[in-house]
Amino acid sequence: SGVPIIMKVDIVVTTIFEPSWLPGYLNNIRAYGRHQDVTLRIICDTKTPQSVYTAADAAVEQGFKIDCPTLDEQSAYLEKLGLPGDFIPWNTDNRRNIGFLKAWEHGADILISIDDDNYCGADSDFVSCHSIVGKPLSALNGYEYVSGAPWFNICSLLETQLDDPIFARGHPYSARVQSALAHFKPIPTNGSERLIAINAGLWLDDPDVDALSRLTQAPKVSAAKNNAVVLDPETWSPVNTQNTALMRAAIPAYYYVRMGYPLGGMSIDRFGDIFSGYFAQKCAKHMGHLVRFGSPIATHKRTPHNLFKDLYHELAGIVLVEDLLPWLQEVKLSGDDYSTVYASLADALTEQAPRFNGFVWDQGGREFLVQTAECMRIWLRTLRTIG
Repeated sequence: SGVPIIMKVDIVVTTIFEPSWLPGYLNNIRAYGRHQDVTLRIICDTKTPQSVYTAADAAVEQGFKIDCPTLDEQSAYLEKLGLPGDFIPWNTDNRRNIGFLKAWEHGADILISIDDDNYCGADSDFVSCHSIVGKPLSALNGYEYVSGAPWFNICSLLETQLDDPIFARGHPYSARVQSALAHFKPIPTNGSERLIAINAGLWLDDPDVDALSRLTQAPKVSAAKNNAVVLDPETWSPVNTQNTALMRAAIPAYYYVRMGYPLGGMSIDRFGDIFSGYFAQKCAKHMGHLVRFGSPIATHKRTPHNLFKDLYHELAGIVLVEDLLPWLQEVKLSGDDYSTVYASLADALTEQAPRFNGFVWDQGGREFLVQTAECMRIWLRTLRTIG
């Protein structure tokens, strides 16, 4: 069994399906002796089957720390925090914000966000892999360093059946060209004290690509590179919520952005985690902190999706990301902790919103940014309320 880390690790998941993902995580937590460290927060929704609550109760009987609040308990919790009822809408993946708030309240040193279609591998210590967050670069043994251009294609770390490259959901289309992509470079001699703020694990089987890529390429991942990759502060990549950890200090910058806003005759969806990941990454870069990609590697067994419907929901997000990111990469923020920097980002979004023009922006895109910034402020106020 693993050496105890003696820290608080909160794993947050939202689910509306049968709990077939759960045993793998419980087995891993037990096998590596992590059950004292870990609280698993399962945030259910109105469509979640009763079997999830039953499985959570059974895990508690076996000595695991599980928090699986009922729908009424969730509502009471948000009310206690003074949040308007519609701040975290039902039947959306936005519900995972409840788990994030509870992790913050619990004093979690590490927040791990997972999806219920990501299955935990048995051969590596899931919690330990993610526990690199909050530690300096010098604590990493064996990694590669990526720099020299604004973007890194994390899917280049995956082996697929395709000859062509694939790119992660949220990677701008304009940055899917060689000239935009960073490469492995020698590890810089200075900066070893920089903290790893975010760690994103990779996936086997079904990679996290957008519906456009699924329709045209249908990639399947057979293997992922063993070695971790650290991005230079100048280099970016999408970060999702499927298998991702943040150090405590960075949680204030990881509000899960609300979807469902009407844009250009579409309704934006399936990009909340992408916006969240970019915003958190911007704050980390401002703080001089780093993002790591690699282990732990999960198996992504997607639940059945209508890819054309997914594409309809993703298209507005794809367009917004394409225009927003060049601005986000350049904008100067202020502040010396994540809360202040995130507040500064919310203000910058509000100020910039009227300046975006064109497809999707003219039909709700600007209002979407303003509303998102307002939600970011409410989020920060709520964290302050919790203390």
